[in-house]
Amino acid sequence: MSVDSTPRSDLTASTATAPADAGAVSSVEPTTPPEPPSTPPPAPPRPVWNSVVPAAPWCPDEWREHLDAVAPGLFASGTAASTHEATGDILQVAPWTLVMASRRGRLHAHRGDHREDAGHLLPFPGGWCAAVADGAGSASFSRLGSAIATATVTHALREALRRKPSLAPAMREAAHAANEAQRTFAARAGIALREFRTTLLVAARLDDTLAVMQVGDGAMALLHEDGLVSHPHAAATGDYSGEVAHFLPDEGALAVLQASVRTMPAHGVCAVLLASDGVDDPWYPFTRWARPLVHSLAHGANAESERPASLVPSWPDSVLRAADPVHALTEWLAFEKRGENDDRTLCLAYTDALLAAGTAS
Repeated sequence: MSVDSTPRSDLTASTATAPADAGAVSSVEPTTPPEPPSTPPPAPPRPVWNSVVPAAPWCPDEWREHLDAVAPGLFASGTAASTHEATGDILQVAPWTLVMASRRGRLHAHRGDHREDAGHLLPFPGGWCAAVADGAGSASFSRLGSAIATATVTHALREALRRKPSLAPAMREAAHAANEAQRTFAARAGIALREFRTTLLVAARLDDTLAVMQVGDGAMALLHEDGLVSHPHAAATGDYSGEVAHFLPDEGALAVLQASVRTMPAHGVCAVLLASDGVDDPWYPFTRWARPLVHSLAHGANAESERPASLVPSWPDSVLRAADPVHALTEWLAFEKRGENDDRTLCLAYTDALLAAGTAS
């Protein structure tokens, strides 16, 4: 309550000289009691998220022949995967282990939409390949675009290496095959290319060499045994989180993907991380948070663990040491952060050196 600061000398003088009159009525108005402080409005209720099974087929039956022509077996595997909230895979190619999971976002689940992310792992003699993709939300059949891209790029890479075991040219050839598969499918189905738009992140190892490439958003990081973290495509998304300049199979996207190929010695690298923007955005900027993220996968999380503000973990234990790492990773991907409800796909390729050395900041 504010205090009146006006001098009271006049009032004091008049009351001092006025004759006493017991019957007189005071002319001083009673003080109005202060209003109670206003109560802040209650916090909005937490949203209630439903999980609705999609009514539309993952791929229309009339397109089955076209899909299997560009990616054999994808119609059956993709349709089966679409009935689950999350899918994943694990692959061991000594001395590496790869674990991948893809989880439908809460917004898509609430609306009864299909998951638009995809991921694929594939071994081959002397190495492995991993791919993660995020279909554009504005594209009606981006779920097919991402699935075609991840399946064809991995298989095409294996085939290219069978003919000539040179990783960099094989990556570029695989990129071309993924782009062509999308375009061929779109032509056969009679659908505009823009309806299959997707990002694509790829990592591969052949003997003592690693290679990566990327088009569109999402995050990629390499963790080294000496504690360093490198980001071969840190600027792939532009100046802001979620800013995408190119999608496959748009004009110009293939050139961007092929130009992004980077190779490096595998020696000294203990982990390779690929993530769609459903993971990248809550952990943005990834150049700051990649190490704590991998630390939580390797060693678990607790109240003192370093992580972005307001992010609430859903899996407190180690994912990599779990009895079922795929299930653990699908549960880890259910972390909460206000406003972040997109599909989430993550692949981690790692060696035992990651668990032995630790990745604490």
